[in-house]
Amino acid sequence: MFGRLKLSERLSMNGALIVLALLWLVPLVYLLLYSWEGGGWDNYRAVLTLDLFPHFLINSFIVSVSVVILLLAVVALAGFGFSKLRFPGDGTVFAICLIGLMIPPVAMLVPLFQTIKALHWMNTYLSLIGPEVAMSIPFSLLLARNSFDDIPNELLEAAEMDGAGSWRKFVMVVVPLAVPVLTTIGILAFLNSWNQYLFPLVFINKETMLTVTMAPKFFINEYTSDFHKVFAALVLITIPIVILYIFGQKYMQRGLTSGALK
Repeated sequence: MFGRLKLSERLSMNGALIVLALLWLVPLVYLLLYSWEGGGWDNYRAVLTLDLFPHFLINSFIVSVSVVILLLAVVALAGFGFSKLRFPGDGTVFAICLIGLMIPPVAMLVPLFQTIKALHWMNTYLSLIGPEVAMSIPFSLLLARNSFDDIPNELLEAAEMDGAGSWRKFVMVVVPLAVPVLTTIGILAFLNSWNQYLFPLVFINKETMLTVTMAPKFFINEYTSDFHKVFAALVLITIPIVILYIFGQKYMQRGLTSGALK
């Protein structure tokens, strides 16, 4: 597509992309500069040596990795079922699953709170993992189902002729071909879980169970007259996300575009 564009059109497009990139980079540059002012490395050292900061990181990793594993297991199986298996009412059930796309998390906050309180999950990892998985299923299922639709049915028929059942076709044929979209779903789930602020704010009130998104609030209370350490904490929180995106952007691009062309 880009090869057919005129030189002036490509220059205009590149210029627009550069402007958008600069708009995205400016806040990051200010974040780095503010985090360095005042004490330099001492700002980062003060954050890293804080007693609770390792707890924040460990809690976020446990929650985010658990969300990714559970979500991929549910979405991969459900996407395969809706795409390659036929059962009565499959279209209706799929449409019901997608209703979640229209419901913002804040609208589910009260019912979620009542449910988690009734299950005695307050101040536990389950209070963060369960809602995050549930709220991520609709969009992830849509991506997975569209990608599975691109897998030729002839491959599954050939596997069936070799004696493969539904489970073997899923494991040996579908999953290897769906690695890009499953990787994309996993990366997006990790990012959303890592950056989640609302659920820890509501469901966690024990300091040792807080996640990294709650750390700036703690640092503001701790360093009321030195916000440079708050910015240093924000930089440290962002580093795992940047690393994950750098190594996973290739799969994300392929996964998000799978199913776009029929």
